[in-house]
Amino acid sequence: MKKDLPGMKVVPVEQKSAAEHVRTQLIELIESRHFAVDDRLPSEAELAASFGVSRSVIREALHSLNALGLTKSYAGKGTFVAATRVQSHLLSGQYLPSQLNEVRRYLEVPAARLAAERRTQEDLDGLAELVAAFDDNDDPAERNKIDARFHIAIAQATGNPLFSRLVEDLRAVLQDQALAVSASPGRAAQARAEHRAIYEAIKDGDAEMAALAMRRHLQAVVATSAALTDS
Repeated sequence: MKKDLPGMKVVPVEQKSAAEHVRTQLIELIESRHFAVDDRLPSEAELAASFGVSRSVIREALHSLNALGLTKSYAGKGTFVAATRVQSHLLSGQYLPSQLNEVRRYLEVPAARLAAERRTQEDLDGLAELVAAFDDNDDPAERNKIDARFHIAIAQATGNPLFSRLVEDLRAVLQDQALAVSASPGRAAQARAEHRAIYEAIKDGDAEMAALAMRRHLQAVVATSAALTDS
């Protein structure tokens, strides 16, 4: 049953894409100064009752706000407002998103193609483990670490150590952007499917399909990043 919080107007949402709707409304409440910096947000239970969704939906939305730098959560204390605007530098560090995306496209798509042509059984075993680990993890920060290892493992499968070195360095630059994307509501399920498509193409030795699957994966990351900065 919906329960309005004192002085707080929210719109109940449908279960489908609920976390995305909750995230958007919470961002609007923070950016409109309904909640000021250092204010404590209502508890997960209160937010769930107000929005008419489950606590897991609220938790997913709060993970996204934390990744965007709008809030900070403390065990046993709750979630507090850390900023009232989403800053683009939180997603890309000192580089523009377009610059990062361009480098990824010209580095990781060819790497996926070469990985399909040159991978060893050891490479495939390692990639399979990372795909399974990503599938089984619900924590955005942990998924982000596994995602980095997955992309680095693909670069290693090319057999050219420069690919793995460059991708590893690139992931360090991408850390903030990647975490924000990983925490975006609904992104986990999409990324799981995209990772598996890349892995299957590499396993099958299909170079063109591996490149296509990686290109589609990176395009989805770009779309999610754009949606976050436009929120």
